[in-house]
Amino acid sequence: MKILADVNIFVDVQRRRANWNTSFLVLKTVTDGKNEGCVSALTPAILYFLRREITTEKQARTEAADVIEGFKIIDLTASLIQSAFAENRVDFEDAIQFLSAKQSDAIILTRNKKHFRSVEGELEILTPEEFLRKYPD
Repeated sequence: MKILADVNIFVDVQRRRANWNTSFLVLKTVTDGKNEGCVSALTPAILYFLRREITTEKQARTEAADVIEGFKIIDLTASLIQSAFAENRVDFEDAIQFLSAKQSDAIILTRNKKHFRSVEGELEILTPEEFLRKYPD
């Protein structure tokens, strides 16, 4: 199964936020080869930016690269950006996540399902807990 992990799933694990272990288990299904994982090209940049606030440049780069290892990065093309600008049902960053998942025919895994309510039905959008219940293997 192909899943697009929203950046907040990675942040859960990095910051050990509530229910981070469930996010970790979902990400582990990709690194274990059980699912095919992908991320928007924005995700590594956002992860780098968040880590750069609390660590060195070199460490932030290393951590951002390490955390997405095993995930395919969906190209951020001019047409995807133009479509995201035109997509008025979700905010710009979420539009990039949504369109990246749609282009890849992937399920979106996110902590912020409410951000994607207006596009539900076009793609499956699940929290990590919902994903593990629905797809236990």
